Amino acid sequence: MAAPGRRATIIDVAQLAGVSRQTVTRAVNDMPGISSSTRQRVLDAAQQLNYRPSHFGRGLVEQGPTALGVAVRDLSNTYFAELGAALVRAAAPRGWNVVLTETDHAPDPEHAARELARKVDALVGYGVATGQLRGAVGMPVVELGDSDDIGRDRGVVELATAPALDALVTHLRDAGVQRPVVVDLVEGEIDGETEGTRDAEIDTGSTAVTAADHAPAHRARRLVNALAPLSADGSVPCLPARARTGHGDLVDRVLAEQADALIAFNDELAVRLLRTLRGRGIDVPGRIRVVGIDGLEISSLVSPTLTTLAIDLMEVAEQTVELVAGMLEGTIPLTGPEAHRIVPFELLRRESA
Repeated sequence: MAAPGRRATIIDVAQLAGVSRQTVTRAVNDMPGISSSTRQRVLDAAQQLNYRPSHFGRGLVEQGPTALGVAVRDLSNTYFAELGAALVRAAAPRGWNVVLTETDHAPDPEHAARELARKVDALVGYGVATGQLRGAVGMPVVELGDSDDIGRDRGVVELATAPALDALVTHLRDAGVQRPVVVDLVEGEIDGETEGTRDAEIDTGSTAVTAADHAPAHRARRLVNALAPLSADGSVPCLPARARTGHGDLVDRVLAEQADALIAFNDELAVRLLRTLRGRGIDVPGRIRVVGIDGLEISSLVSPTLTTLAIDLMEVAEQTVELVAGMLEGTIPLTGPEAHRIVPFELLRRESA
């Protein structure tokens, strides 16, 4: 039997169930060659001991350090790079190994998270397919994202935008903004979203805003809905943009709309648009105000410094690691209200707005 404070091993499960280690391996991996009654006896013993298979330590008597898998879309995206670094730092005091994978560049992107799950003890995903990953025993799976983008059949760290959006609307109203424009990120270059999470129409509550060949992301929809009261007719244009190209044409469209505030999908896009505006001699914030989202380090390094809806990625990482640790220890269930954490965005008022 596992001693108090020591993680249960495959030998502990085998002894409690009265079977061999090979039988435990077959049971927890749902392999053939054992009876259903034996499998159930092993699973009951595993549950009693709060046993979690250590995939990196498979075949060892004493299992190695906990391996935390982190699946994101693209580590060249500054947001995901900063998030990955925060998770590594949060896991370090526990002696965990962190294994990062990016799904966009995997040979089989749709199954990249599933492949990673076979090699780790717990999985964290942001904007990737994490559903149906638990095995017979039950692997901790924690999904990060906005409330509209995450499922309820696993652990959740919700990145809540509502309080910061309310603060942004108040700030822009006090500044006299009447014609805001939202700039959405398209062609899959999105923090934590895929094309499948998009809808074809934005409903502001008074006027439907549509764009040909553009189905706005959930984040863009929330921005439009929140900003609608600033506009006289309740409509807020939502313009699509690529991450790295076409920003000159986009700025022309924004100025043609007589916009007095530009709210970009994320900080990286906001910084690129800010640079384009400055290159054309457009006064920011005098002629138009610019706002980003995420609170990345780059937002404080530009001139003017970028007003942004910021999320504390270290807090996100610490909440995530704490949640996974509780699941591994059996003090937190794999799903349900106890497996739900919330980290809010906050408005950082800077020079650009």
